[in-house]
Amino acid sequence: MVYTIVVHLQAKPEHVEEVKGKLIEAAEVYRKDQEDPKDETKFCIVERYEKESSQQYHLNNPTFDPFVVPKLAQPMDLTRWEEM
Repeated sequence: MVYTIVVHLQAKPEHVEEVKGKLIEAAEVYRKDQEDPKDETKFCIVERYEKESSQQYHLNNPTFDPFVVPKLAQPMDLTRWEEM
């Protein structure tokens, strides 16, 4: 079993660059984590949209699925949620 964490955060406008820098620094450290499963066949995509209509437009875009779906070992596991 693999446990996945997806974190959403919003920086204060005056700290955006500092937070970006810390995330880049943290990614370099976490990539070396001994417990990080190194399965190159698995991917996690996180996308955010302000309007549901934008999300629907993206999900119905015919460019991605026809290329990717035939190359997948299992169907995509897509989860959607709305946050305030």
